[in-house]
Amino acid sequence: MFQEFYPLRLQDNCEVEHLLTPEVNQQPVSLRSPASEVMTDFSQTEPITVTEGVSVDDALERMKSQHVRMLFVITLAGKFVGVISAQDIAGSKVIVYMQNHGVTRNEVAVGHIMLHKQFLRSLTFDQVRHSRIGDIMLTLKNSGDQHLLVVDETELGIRRVRGIISASDISRKLKVGFEIMYEAKSFAEIEKIITQGGEMVV
Repeated sequence: MFQEFYPLRLQDNCEVEHLLTPEVNQQPVSLRSPASEVMTDFSQTEPITVTEGVSVDDALERMKSQHVRMLFVITLAGKFVGVISAQDIAGSKVIVYMQNHGVTRNEVAVGHIMLHKQFLRSLTFDQVRHSRIGDIMLTLKNSGDQHLLVVDETELGIRRVRGIISASDISRKLKVGFEIMYEAKSFAEIEKIITQGGEMVV
């Protein structure tokens, strides 16, 4: 039965002292860096999802266990319908829904307070591939959005969410405080802060 397989020779590890860690991109990220550097690409990172019927507190626990602050909401059939963030759950949305519908917190589901996909805006994957971080920042500044979906199309013409770009990820990569991004009067002002080392966003 095992004729096609063979045992491998095991090694002694007494002399091994180093652990491999992911290579850090030596090129510092700037406003002129490719926009793809601040996009979470679902061809490389699996999106973390929750179904719309799950309670908000269970969704929050899932965020904590996965170390994320946002989940993609899907139906039981796996269709994308929206997003929910930790801020949505911790903020007033849950309390307002409870008061308006006379229910307890345990009865508030993700689908009740999520941001529906119709209120999310997107860029095409081609747009992102041909743009820079500064272009994305200007887009977010002008639109006021915190998140932008990135949509592509299969060879069969099926549109799908390929990834997401968030303002918080950009500010973290650039090491520029979130509010500075929106309040800065010019990119020169932001670049000066980046060069001098702005406040790191936690």
